Order: sequence, then C-alpha cells, then structure tokens
Amino acid sequence: MNVLKKIFITLLIVVFTTTSLFANPNCNNPAYRRTYPERCNYVEQKNNSDILLALVGGATLIGVGVALGMQNSGKSGSSSTVSNQNNFPRLTLSSNVYINYNQNDIINNQDIEHYYIGNTTNGSDIEDSVIQEIRNSAEYQRNRKQYDAINFAWAKARGFSGKDVEIDIIDDFHSYHGSTVNDLVKNIAKDATITTYNIASNANELYSYDSIANTINTAAPARIYNNSWQIESSSNINAATAIYNNNSPKTYAQAQQYMYNITSENFITQIRNTAVDNDAIFVWAAGNESNNESGALSALPIAFPELQGHFVNVVAYDTNRDEIAWYSNQCGITQNYCIAAPGSGWNTDSHDFASGTSFAAPVVSGAVATIQEEFPYMSAKEITDLLFATAQDLGTPGIDTVYGWGLLDMEKATQPVGTPKILLANNNSQTLSVSNMTGIAANALKKANLKIAFVDDFGRAFSTNLSDNINVVPYGRGFERLQEPESDSVVLFDKFEFGVKQNRILQSSGFASKTQNDLTNFIGYINEFNFKDIIFYQNLRLGMTNPDTDKNSIIYDFSNIYTTNIKFGTKWQDLSFEFAIPETILYGNMFTNTPIRRADNGEMIYTDKKINLASATSTEYTIKYKNLSMTYINNPYYQDEFFIMAKGRFTF
Repeated sequence: MNVLKKIFITLLIVVFTTTSLFANPNCNNPAYRRTYPERCNYVEQKNNSDILLALVGGATLIGVGVALGMQNSGKSGSSSTVSNQNNFPRLTLSSNVYINYNQNDIINNQDIEHYYIGNTTNGSDIEDSVIQEIRNSAEYQRNRKQYDAINFAWAKARGFSGKDVEIDIIDDFHSYHGSTVNDLVKNIAKDATITTYNIASNANELYSYDSIANTINTAAPARIYNNSWQIESSSNINAATAIYNNNSPKTYAQAQQYMYNITSENFITQIRNTAVDNDAIFVWAAGNESNNESGALSALPIAFPELQGHFVNVVAYDTNRDEIAWYSNQCGITQNYCIAAPGSGWNTDSHDFASGTSFAAPVVSGAVATIQEEFPYMSAKEITDLLFATAQDLGTPGIDTVYGWGLLDMEKATQPVGTPKILLANNNSQTLSVSNMTGIAANALKKANLKIAFVDDFGRAFSTNLSDNINVVPYGRGFERLQEPESDSVVLFDKFEFGVKQNRILQSSGFASKTQNDLTNFIGYINEFNFKDIIFYQNLRLGMTNPDTDKNSIIYDFSNIYTTNIKFGTKWQDLSFEFAIPETILYGNMFTNTPIRRADNGEMIYTDKKINLASATSTEYTIKYKNLSMTYINNPYYQDEFFIMAKGRFTF
C-alpha cells in the first residue's frame, strides 16, 4: 500500500505541479508570506505627633462564632509571540474613575454601572470527589463554615495558592493581632511570600502616621498591602462620610485636606505613590464600631480618585448568622469598592475564635494573591473588578451600602467568566464554541492532541484540550451521491478522464473553519470488459486540491492535498454490484497556529503545528437495480451509513 501511495503521489505531483492551476499568490495567507516575502509588501509592524490608632480587631471577640491523519504525525514548529494584543476582550466596571479631576469640583461619589457574572461553569471542571476530599481534610474542617462561605475548596482544587506573590502586612506584631492576620493570609494563599512590618510600639499602640508612611516607603515592593487597622469612628466623626458630607458638600481639595489633617500628608502620599508605582492593591479593614459607615481611611479612593482600582474596603460577614457581623461597620459610601469576607470565629495557629474586620481583610488579600499568581499580567484594577463582579450578591439586589458588591466568591473568581474567545495571531478573535468538522479533518486535529488557550472577559488565559471542542459531523455520503451529476469529466481515448469536482472532505466551521466547497482536479482511468453478458468495470481517480484558509481560523495553511477514489463493479442486465473506496486523502498537511498561553507580560504565545491529513479509507458496498440502489458504508471516523436511493431525471 505504501508503494502504491508513493506511485500515486509521484504521478500527481508530475501531472499537477507542471501547471499553474494551483498557484496561489495570496499575500493574506501567513504561510505564503513566510515562503515568498519578496512577493508581498507586508508590514506587521498624611501630623507628626504620635497618634493612638485603634486596631480593628484589637479587642478579640471571644466566642463570636465557631468555626475548592490516524496518528499525531505532525512536527511542532517554533513558538511565536504577538505583543500587540490590545484589543482582547476585557470588562471595565468602574465608570467613576477620575483621571483628570479638578480639585475645586464638588465630590460626586456617583454609583457605577454594575453587574455580576452569571455564566460560569459552576465548578463543573472539578470532580465532586476532589472537592469532598479537600472539605473533609483536618485543615479545612478547622474553619469549614468560613471556607464554605467563599467557596474556597474550588480555588484550592484548581491550584490557586499565591505562589511567589509578595504580600506586605502592615500591622501590630506586639500582640496576637499581626500574627493572626498573617495566619489568615496563609490560610488562603499558602504559597505566597509574606513580609511583615510592625507599626506598633506596644500592643494596640501604633506609631505616628509619618512613621507608618516611612514603613510603607521602605517596605519590599509588593502588589498587595494588607492593612487590618482603622481610625476609631463615632457617628460621622472620623467616619468615611466626614470627607464627603459635613453639613455641606466638599470639594476634592477640602476632602483631601481633611484627610491630611487627620493623618499626614506624607502618609497619604506614600499610599498614593506605592499604589500607582507598583500597580498595587491596598486591602483595608472597614472598622468595628457597628456603624453604617466605614472608618475614614476607607474613604481614601473617594478623596483621591487615583486610588480607585487600587483599594478594597472589607466588611466582616458572620457565617453563623449568615449576615454582616454585629460589630462590623458597613460599606456606606465606599460601596463601589467594598466587599464582604468571613470575619468571625476564625481558628488559627496564633489565636482561636478571632473575630473582627481585621480578620476579614486578610482573606481578601489572600484571594487577590491567588489571582495575581495565576494571571500576573492582570492590572490592579482588573483584579479588583474581577473580585467585585464575581462576588455573591447579598442584601438589597445589586451594590448596596451594607455589603457593597457582596461576599467574596473564590469559585467564580478562579474560573473563566463571560464569553470565552480565542485570540488569533492576526489580532482577530473567535468565540470558543464547538467546531463542526467532517471526519478526516476532525480526526486529524483530535489526534494531534493540541492544547489551546482561550481568554475570558477579563483577558485571562485558560487552557483547554482542542479535541474537546471539536464535533465530528457525518460526511453524508448518501446526500453527496444524490447530488452527483451523470458526468463530471471529459473522457479521452475511452480510457482516460479529466475533470473538476467539488469536495467536502475537509469541511469545518468555527475557530477551525476554512472556506467551503473546495474544487478537486482529477485524472482517472476507466476500464470495463464483457464476459458472457456480464460487464466488469473499474474506475480509478487521482485528485489534487489546495484548500483556501479562513482568516478567522487557527488553520492558516494547507499543503497540496492528494486524493484517490476507487470503484469496482459487475453488472448483469439491470442488476449490478459495486465496491468502492470513496475519496480518501493519500497525502497532505494542514498547518495550525494556536495560542497556548499568555506570558507574564501579557503577550500571547503561539505555536505552529503541522498535522498529517492522510486518512483511513472508508468502504462502500452497493446493490443497484435500475434506478434503485441500496448502499452500506463502513466509516472509520463516525457512524456507518445505510441508505436506499432512487434516482432519475425528467425530460421535457
């Protein structure tokens, strides 16, 4: 058979490549450009005095609660990167981000256009047994209610651990407080790199704001700064609303001066510079005065809009009561960048039954670290937007003054959200949906065992098996037979035929699409002889086609495709029996360029693959009587076919 194939291929090459019939000077074709660059003109081209501050969880609440073609014969080409991927789909939640604001303007803490992510896989990518194993572990059982509330088991099962992500904890390490915060960050992001910075002279006695500012300035650069402390507030005194409403509206300049007066200009300057320069996120505890507004420090992004997208205010959720903890301040006017996390009844190595918004904040810091580990190219704003949009809506539908966006949900935040898309190397994108392909092409792609990266609505890259997204469509030989013309060739010398016909053997759609209805040029040999009124006949055809590619496809080129089909039969009067091998690919390759991952800097990495299309043969067995025929087809790639067909024609 191999010898026969070689003879066929050699013959086809000699016959077809001596003409210009298949010349395809298409400069829109990537493969052609690489081969013939000379033919295409293509260009890719904050007072300084000591101040007594209140640690949010300073008085630990004791007892407030208890505590997821036939084989891979292609050869990989070199991987490539595309850096100009600026148009990949990403969500933007915050419509009230002030880039150039006038300090004399009145503060307008407007609501943002909000929405929540609904179309997710609901954890279906993780086996139930894996989730149950995690939930039944001693480590998980110690704080099971808290973990269950944020669907932590799914994030753990997916491998989100915060590896190598730097988190700076700014806290009181003269008491249990700082070490408990440290433990809770580790509970969520066990592999994160944590650096602790003491900002207290004694237990519950913090340094001056300027000293804290210097600590932040000299701390190891990080992208997450956990601050589980707050200014004690009473009514509107030192509450977040003090910078917003104080009998009369305030301008940005007045609000900022207020924040400088109660802290220090140096303190706020260091926070602003660190957030912007490091593209960092400051996670801040809302406070424990049971107020309907958070502490004043939580209002920093309102007074200084450049901190929006770099700041998360955290209120405490009580998992025993399924509501906001009785001690917790509410989000209030910080609702647009506020989220809830379990804050009551935590059991850690440093303290048992620790409760306070101090211990809700590190849960969020840990969650941020897990996202940064997996998707280092995400900006601070994109990460905070992701946590907000994937939160579990609580209280009044939508963003509210109690819970803000709602309760942290690590299951949703660690899976693709929105519409999955494939980013092609030419900057086009294609929705990742099932690609329907005929058997030969589908089988070849499935056997290539390719991984492919797709992006969600936040531009995060996830990997999937290409074969899981390919659906084999029956070739439909019966329908094709019905459409076959009586004659599709020109016969010379009664033995040889030449012709052009449509072929559908490589039909496909979606992200692996190509142009449809390719034409095949063929030559054939016809022979028959009569033996005592019984006619024996045969027909052998050799064909060649060069399919066109689709710019919205991962398939960027085809080689010449060489095919054959063979027919043998015998006929006696109006009855005939026939054996045939329908069109089969003897030789040919298709070339794919698939995204496989995003680099740490956000560039999409692509890889080329040559895929062998040589196909297994299907066989046809037909009995004909006059215009009626009955056919059975043994297909190697999908279900067999059986059909009965009557074919005729009308003349007028």
